[in-house]
Amino acid sequence: MDGVTRIGVSLEPELLEKFDQHILNKGYVSRSEAIRDLIREILSENEWKDDEQHMVGAIIIIFDSNVTGVLEKIGNLQTERTRYVLSSNRVALDGGRFMDIISVEGKLSELKTLKNEYTSMKGVLRGKLTMVSPSKGYLHYIGSKN
Repeated sequence: MDGVTRIGVSLEPELLEKFDQHILNKGYVSRSEAIRDLIREILSENEWKDDEQHMVGAIIIIFDSNVTGVLEKIGNLQTERTRYVLSSNRVALDGGRFMDIISVEGKLSELKTLKNEYTSMKGVLRGKLTMVSPSKGYLHYIGSKN
């Protein structure tokens, strides 16, 4: 294992038992991989706290097309924000509900604002911004529900 440093961790038996159950449920092959993921997640939190950080990601919204004007508002917003919107994909769900997956790129503050613009629309039921730092590949998300 070149390039890897071994460390020791002391845990209470109950905490280790809960951790082992958690990593089993998540499908990790080892405690080491689970701990590495936890460390990466902790380190990545600093990036999504920096509103000037350049990010790429997706805004995922669930909306009800039966609400008057929601389709037009979503389309208009994508047209107005072409600086940030890379692409979009729409999936039909049920009862007139759809899921849009909007690929985005820009400063974190801009992407948060864009996500809020979508989720504040009448007819948008849920929205989530999932981001990746292009330089490091750390995954982050910010969710909301109207």
